[in-house]
Amino acid sequence: MIRKHWPVVFAVLAILISVVLVVFAYHSTDSGYAIFASVITFIFLLPLAGAVIGGWYGWRIHSLKKWLLPFAVYAGVILYMMIAGLILRVDLFDAESYLTLGALPGLTGLVAEIVASVIAWVVKRVRNRR
Repeated sequence: MIRKHWPVVFAVLAILISVVLVVFAYHSTDSGYAIFASVITFIFLLPLAGAVIGGWYGWRIHSLKKWLLPFAVYAGVILYMMIAGLILRVDLFDAESYLTLGALPGLTGLVAEIVASVIAWVVKRVRNRR
């Protein structure tokens, strides 16, 4: 089962790493560490997890249900932000931050899913012509 759904495991690991970075950044007096943690989390780890999930399931799943995955990635990022706020017992983000920071991983997942789906469709058509 893990072999089929390894991107989900990768996303969970990315979220756990992000939580650790945010907790250390929150307890640090250096604002540079907070910026570093935010960049790693929201510009690198979470969009990468979205792209991996979108690409993998865009290639593997042929049903229309796969188009719900980018929304699940988006909701996962928002859930991560809420959990980080609850762990630290502070309101780290406003509503606009939830929408914008969650959008990048969701859109990355959507683009990866579209590209993988098109490639899978082309490969299937080429194989059927032989």
